Amino acid sequence: MKHLLAIDIGNTHIKIGLYQDDDWQHEWRMSTDIKRTADEYRLSLRGFLEEAGVGLVDQTVIASVVPLLTPAFTRVAETLSYRAPLEIVPPGYGLEVAYKPPESLGADRFINALAAWHKIQDNVVVVDMGTTATIDAVALPGVFLGGSIAPGPHFLANALAQGTARLPLIPPNIPELLIGQSTQQAIAVGVGHGFVGMVNELVFRTWQMLGRQTPVVLTGGWARRVQPHLKFAAQLEPMLTLEGLRYAAMWADSHSLS
Repeated sequence: MKHLLAIDIGNTHIKIGLYQDDDWQHEWRMSTDIKRTADEYRLSLRGFLEEAGVGLVDQTVIASVVPLLTPAFTRVAETLSYRAPLEIVPPGYGLEVAYKPPESLGADRFINALAAWHKIQDNVVVVDMGTTATIDAVALPGVFLGGSIAPGPHFLANALAQGTARLPLIPPNIPELLIGQSTQQAIAVGVGHGFVGMVNELVFRTWQMLGRQTPVVLTGGWARRVQPHLKFAAQLEPMLTLEGLRYAAMWADSHSLS
């Protein structure tokens, strides 16, 4: 297909990508806002496509973890593409799901796992670090086994500020300090390095379940910041979710599902 519009509706941001000429030519982000109407989102997406010099796309593919927004984006997508929009819901698309029940698996985790499997073609651990941190395992011959879900850095910082009387809200980061010599520094060290330690431990435990050390694929807003602090090599894939949507659309097209 000539133009593919991929839409990833997350809890904090909505990521949109335009794939053409065998590459992602444009990427846009919007804040997730359930109060916005379908018309408002349609104007934004139409503006993005006009910026790219595109009228209608051949296919729109959507993954959403915000059920309240899914119908609105489905209606919007119908006005932007020649084909009916494709909403990705696990299982399927060439990846089996050993999750109970399979439909309870978040579309974002499924799509990331699908992309990582296509890229690695072997046992792989998929780490997505954003609003939450998810560490998931995919095993031969292409089965999503399961994983872990943990709070992201912003959740950790907010929990300290909201759950205590005197601790301030500190924007999370990963400082060079090993210990804090003020309350602000102590929170920064605890949240930043605590989060890194949590990711390290969860990946090690996932390896134990898989029976060997496997490739690790990183994505999400915190991936680039966390990568230098990890105790293992990891492959950074900022476009992993969009790539997963593209693979799903390709599979559906080849199996006449779209």
